[in-house]
Amino acid sequence: MNQTADVIVVGAGVVGCSVAYYLASSGANVTLLEREAIGSGASTHATGSLSTLGAEFSPGASYELAQAGYNEFIDLVPRLESETGANLLYQRRASLRLALDEEETALIKGMMEWQERVTRVKWIDGDEVRRIEPRLSPSIRGAVYEDESAQLDSYRLNLALAQGAEHHGAEIALREVVGLLTHNNRVTGVRTTGGDIFADAVVVATGEWSSAFGRWLGFPIPVRPLKGERLMLRYDGPPLPILISSPMRGHMISRLDGLLSVGSTGGRDYDQATMFAARESDTRPTEAAKLELLQRAIDVFPALEDAELVQQLAGSRPLSPDRLPILGPVPGWDGIMLATGHTTKGIHLGPITGRIISNWILQGQPGVDIDMNTFLPDRFSGMKQGDFELAGQHVEE
Repeated sequence: MNQTADVIVVGAGVVGCSVAYYLASSGANVTLLEREAIGSGASTHATGSLSTLGAEFSPGASYELAQAGYNEFIDLVPRLESETGANLLYQRRASLRLALDEEETALIKGMMEWQERVTRVKWIDGDEVRRIEPRLSPSIRGAVYEDESAQLDSYRLNLALAQGAEHHGAEIALREVVGLLTHNNRVTGVRTTGGDIFADAVVVATGEWSSAFGRWLGFPIPVRPLKGERLMLRYDGPPLPILISSPMRGHMISRLDGLLSVGSTGGRDYDQATMFAARESDTRPTEAAKLELLQRAIDVFPALEDAELVQQLAGSRPLSPDRLPILGPVPGWDGIMLATGHTTKGIHLGPITGRIISNWILQGQPGVDIDMNTFLPDRFSGMKQGDFELAGQHVEE
């Protein structure tokens, strides 16, 4: 393979492949490195839900990035499908964020105070919810109704982005990065198990494994793995006409392949002592999570008591201390950018992250009308372990 490139992107999940795709389609000579396989991390088990409503987004730059991320898919999906022949199982539908008790009602209505100022949402009562989908539980008190959200298959997206990057000239190599090449305060390339590769710029998009690069840079990259599990069910009945989520019970989505995605476990399901006990991705499904997710699903959609369990997926998401992505240059260094820490929103924010990082490298600026200071790495100078624990407990999906 080539031993030089304009840009080296490390990590071939949705974020890394998005960065490589946008760089390569802009004419850059890109090398994309992955130590295992394309989409072997969080992107493999992700739901692929695209919505601006959840607790992961907040007023200001966070929501603006979420909206830009959602809009990015509208043109990207047909372009990728045309370039690669992939079917991403992309669907755009109205969505309901359900409240089954007082706590969920308060959470949803509290967030609506700012959400209804920036997006088309409204509160509907339980009777109206059941007019939309009569099979839903009589216990549902109400919901916020969103005119449009979306969902797609995250693994298919990941593969299509990689194939699209190759289509535009990127080179993909399965090599582990074991160090950085530096001169003075500039990163000049990477050291891999297959030799050194030199480049004008390096992008770290390695999700939960990003902290290893912090040791080489003398700058902490605060990302930790947060485990999540979800189920794929086969239900003998018409698909749900809307995309469903709930603050305490997760999501329920009828996919275009006929399966029903239910999940997922997150920070609310772990105590502080065990939430970050693991330092590596945990892909082992658990019986406890399966039973919990099935019960949550039945609470929302009682007919699922007769559904067939097809698959149980487990893996870790890259949690940052404030649940916001870590994007931009590393303080004290030239030639290296971070694109990591997207928590549960790596699919939603992956393509817009790719566009932003590509613009930043090739044009010297992010190229979006968003205050990117919100996402810069240097915001964590006073971080403590407790910040992770607090952030993890507020992860919903």
